[in-house]
Formats: sequence, C-alpha cells, structure tokens
Amino acid sequence: MPFLGLLLMVAAGAAVWWWRLKMVKEAGSEIIDSVERMRGAYKRRQFRKAAEAAPLASIQNPAIAAVVFFLVLANEKPMQKDIAKEIVRERMKDIIHVSDMDEVMVFADWTAGSVVNVDDPVRRFRDLWLTSLDEIERRQLIAIAEEIAVMGGEPTPQQADAIQRLKRSLLN
Repeated sequence: MPFLGLLLMVAAGAAVWWWRLKMVKEAGSEIIDSVERMRGAYKRRQFRKAAEAAPLASIQNPAIAAVVFFLVLANEKPMQKDIAKEIVRERMKDIIHVSDMDEVMVFADWTAGSVVNVDDPVRRFRDLWLTSLDEIERRQLIAIAEEIAVMGGEPTPQQADAIQRLKRSLLN
C-alpha cells in the first residue's frame, strides 16, 4: 500500500509539472505571437507609407506637381473643391495644353486623394520646383496656392502651414 501511495504521489507530481511546463509553453507562444503581430504591423505601415508616396514619386513634371499640390490644398475644404478645380484650370491653361488638361486634372485628383498630409507634396516636389521654375514662376505657384487656400473663407491651419512651408522652401 505505501508503494501505491508513492506511485500516486509521483504521478500527481508529474501531472503538476507537466501542467506547469504546458503553461510556460503557452506563455512563450503568446509572447512570440505578439512579437510577430507587432512586426507585421510595422511592415504593413512601412508598405502603406511607400504605397502612399508612390503616386507622388512618379511625377516628374513641375506643372503636374503644382496641380496635385493645389488639389491637395483644395481637399482641405471639400465643399469648395469644384470651385478650386475651375480656378486651377483657369490659372494653368497657359502652362498645360488644353487637350491635356482633363487628363492632368483626373490624374492629379486621383493622386491628391491618396495624400494624407498636406505637407507631403511640398517636401516631395521642392527640389523639382527649385530646379525647374524661375523666381517668377515660383511666385505664381505660391499665388495660386494662396488663392486656393482663401477660397471659401480663411485658410485652414493645415493649408496655412503648407503655404508657409512652400514659401520658405521656394523663396529662401
């Protein structure tokens, strides 16, 4: 009988230790799973950033870049966007050929829709504008941007900040 009690105690001890090791294994698996989830979220965020920047990175024409920037500014006031498009068409008609204007506007509207931060086009196109535009053209770019921003009332803080950044980038 004592031998049976000893055997029962060994079996119970083995069961307790087996259960404890199983819990350690589950805790380790949960830690590994959470690390993998964080790693996946990081990779998705990096991919999303690259995908958002891809349409902007493909633009090599300063006029198209300017139209995209104007429409990004107009997106800050969605109720005034149609009026902004007409202003852009009117102000850019001497720069972009009339037959290409519709295509440029559709592409710019699509590209502007993927821009999250109003400052992104300024950062992305600054060097393009600096190398391609002279002083007068840069001032025209800023004037059109200001016209778009004040349309429908005072500029939003994001618009004012983007225009200020544009001025600092192009005029200094």
